[in-house]
Amino acid sequence: MKKILIALFTILSTNTFAGSAQNIADAFNASSTPAELVKSGWTGNDAGKGYKVLQVIVKDSSKAAELHIDADGKVVAAFDNAKTSKLNTNVDYKMIASMEDWASMGTGESGPMYHMTFGGLSFEGPMGEAMDNMGPFASFLINIGKNIQD
Repeated sequence: MKKILIALFTILSTNTFAGSAQNIADAFNASSTPAELVKSGWTGNDAGKGYKVLQVIVKDSSKAAELHIDADGKVVAAFDNAKTSKLNTNVDYKMIASMEDWASMGTGESGPMYHMTFGGLSFEGPMGEAMDNMGPFASFLINIGKNIQD
Protein backbone atom coordinates (compact mmCIF):
# COMPACT_ATOMS: atom_id res chain seq x y z
CA MET A 1 0.00 0.00 0.00
CA LYS A 2 2.88 2.35 0.75
CA LYS A 3 4.24 1.89 -2.75
CA ILE A 4 0.87 2.80 -4.19
CA LEU A 5 0.82 5.92 -2.09
CA ILE A 6 4.27 6.95 -3.19
CA ALA A 7 3.28 6.56 -6.84
CA LEU A 8 0.18 8.59 -6.23
CA PHE A 9 2.19 11.24 -4.41
CA THR A 10 4.31 11.78 -7.48
CA ILE A 11 1.21 12.42 -9.48
CA LEU A 12 -0.07 14.91 -6.95
CA SER A 13 3.02 17.03 -6.83
CA THR A 14 3.02 18.65 -10.23
CA ASN A 15 4.80 21.76 -8.95
CA THR A 16 7.83 19.85 -7.65
CA PHE A 17 7.72 16.60 -9.59
CA ALA A 18 8.67 15.84 -13.14
CA GLY A 19 5.95 13.19 -13.40
CA SER A 20 2.23 13.43 -13.72
CA ALA A 21 -0.74 11.26 -12.79
CA GLN A 22 -0.69 9.88 -16.32
CA ASN A 23 2.99 8.89 -16.00
CA ILE A 24 2.20 6.99 -12.81
CA ALA A 25 -0.83 5.39 -14.45
CA ASP A 26 1.26 4.25 -17.42
CA ALA A 27 3.88 2.67 -15.13
CA PHE A 28 1.14 1.02 -13.05
CA ASN A 29 -0.63 -0.37 -16.13
CA ALA A 30 2.65 -1.78 -17.49
CA SER A 31 3.41 -3.60 -14.21
CA SER A 32 2.14 -6.93 -12.87
CA THR A 33 0.02 -5.15 -10.26
CA PRO A 34 -3.22 -4.94 -12.31
CA ALA A 35 -3.25 -8.71 -12.89
CA GLU A 36 -2.56 -9.33 -9.19
CA LEU A 37 -5.47 -7.09 -8.18
CA VAL A 38 -7.85 -8.86 -10.58
CA LYS A 39 -6.71 -12.30 -9.38
CA SER A 40 -7.29 -11.37 -5.73
CA GLY A 41 -10.80 -10.01 -6.43
CA TRP A 42 -9.83 -6.49 -5.34
CA THR A 43 -11.06 -4.85 -8.55
CA GLY A 44 -14.52 -6.39 -8.28
CA ASN A 45 -15.37 -4.40 -5.15
CA ASP A 46 -16.40 -1.12 -6.81
CA ALA A 47 -19.97 -0.53 -5.53
CA GLY A 48 -21.26 -0.91 -9.08
CA LYS A 49 -19.60 2.22 -10.48
CA GLY A 50 -17.14 0.35 -12.71
CA TYR A 51 -13.93 1.56 -11.04
CA LYS A 52 -12.23 2.10 -7.68
CA VAL A 53 -10.77 5.46 -6.67
CA LEU A 54 -7.26 5.76 -5.22
CA GLN A 55 -6.34 9.20 -3.88
CA VAL A 56 -2.87 10.20 -2.74
CA ILE A 57 -2.56 13.35 -0.68
CA VAL A 58 0.58 15.19 0.40
CA LYS A 59 0.04 16.33 3.99
CA ASP A 60 0.19 20.10 4.62
CA SER A 61 0.16 20.73 0.88
CA SER A 62 -2.29 21.29 -1.95
CA LYS A 63 -0.70 18.41 -3.87
CA ALA A 64 -2.87 15.38 -4.62
CA ALA A 65 -3.51 12.73 -7.26
CA GLU A 66 -6.41 10.47 -8.11
CA LEU A 67 -6.51 7.26 -10.13
CA HIS A 68 -9.55 5.32 -11.27
CA ILE A 69 -8.89 1.58 -11.60
CA ASP A 70 -11.35 -0.57 -13.56
CA ALA A 71 -12.34 -4.25 -13.28
CA ASP A 72 -9.34 -5.23 -15.46
CA GLY A 73 -7.04 -3.65 -12.86
CA LYS A 74 -5.99 -0.88 -15.23
CA VAL A 75 -5.94 2.84 -14.53
CA VAL A 76 -8.58 4.30 -16.84
CA ALA A 77 -8.42 7.89 -15.57
CA ALA A 78 -5.66 9.86 -13.86
CA PHE A 79 -5.97 13.33 -12.37
CA ASP A 80 -3.34 15.65 -10.89
CA ASN A 81 -5.73 16.50 -8.05
CA ALA A 82 -8.22 14.82 -5.72
CA LYS A 83 -11.22 15.06 -8.03
CA THR A 84 -13.74 12.99 -6.03
CA SER A 85 -14.91 15.00 -3.03
CA LYS A 86 -16.77 12.18 -1.24
CA LEU A 87 -15.19 8.74 -1.41
CA ASN A 88 -17.05 5.53 -0.69
CA THR A 89 -14.65 4.17 1.93
CA ASN A 90 -16.17 0.69 1.55
CA VAL A 91 -14.46 0.47 -1.86
CA ASP A 92 -12.25 3.54 -2.42
CA TYR A 93 -8.97 4.62 -0.84
CA LYS A 94 -7.40 7.83 0.43
CA MET A 95 -3.79 7.83 1.59
CA ILE A 96 -2.15 10.83 3.25
CA ALA A 97 1.52 11.35 4.15
CA SER A 98 4.15 14.09 4.16
CA MET A 99 6.52 14.49 1.23
CA GLU A 100 9.31 12.96 3.32
CA ASP A 101 7.18 9.95 4.21
CA TRP A 102 6.21 9.41 0.56
CA ALA A 103 9.89 9.49 -0.40
CA SER A 104 10.70 6.96 2.33
CA MET A 105 7.94 4.65 1.13
CA GLY A 106 9.40 4.81 -2.37
CA THR A 107 12.64 3.20 -1.25
CA GLY A 108 10.82 -0.06 -0.53
CA GLU A 109 12.91 -0.59 2.60
CA SER A 110 9.80 -0.76 4.79
CA GLY A 111 6.42 -2.14 3.86
CA PRO A 112 3.02 -0.45 3.98
CA MET A 113 2.24 -1.69 7.50
CA TYR A 114 5.40 -0.08 8.86
CA HIS A 115 4.46 3.28 7.37
CA MET A 116 0.86 3.04 8.57
CA THR A 117 2.11 2.24 12.08
CA PHE A 118 5.30 4.32 12.37
CA GLY A 119 5.91 6.22 9.15
CA GLY A 120 3.23 8.87 9.04
CA LEU A 121 0.88 7.27 6.51
CA SER A 122 -2.81 7.67 7.24
CA PHE A 123 -5.32 5.62 5.37
CA GLU A 124 -9.07 5.59 4.70
CA GLY A 125 -10.78 2.72 2.92
CA PRO A 126 -11.56 -0.97 3.31
CA MET A 127 -8.77 -2.07 5.67
CA GLY A 128 -9.36 -5.82 5.35
CA GLU A 129 -9.25 -5.61 1.57
CA ALA A 130 -6.04 -3.61 1.73
CA MET A 131 -4.45 -6.12 4.12
CA ASP A 132 -5.24 -8.92 1.65
CA ASN A 133 -3.40 -7.01 -1.10
CA MET A 134 -0.20 -5.80 0.58
CA GLY A 135 2.04 -7.13 -2.20
CA PRO A 136 0.39 -5.18 -5.03
CA PHE A 137 0.07 -2.06 -2.87
CA ALA A 138 3.71 -2.22 -1.85
CA SER A 139 4.74 -2.41 -5.52
CA PHE A 140 2.62 0.59 -6.39
CA LEU A 141 4.06 2.66 -3.54
CA ILE A 142 7.59 1.93 -4.71
CA ASN A 143 6.59 3.08 -8.20
CA ILE A 144 5.43 6.39 -6.76
CA GLY A 145 8.56 6.85 -4.68
CA LYS A 146 10.87 6.26 -7.61
CA ASN A 147 9.21 9.15 -9.42
CA ILE A 148 9.52 11.72 -6.64
CA GLN A 149 11.64 14.74 -7.53
CA ASP A 150 13.02 17.15 -4.95
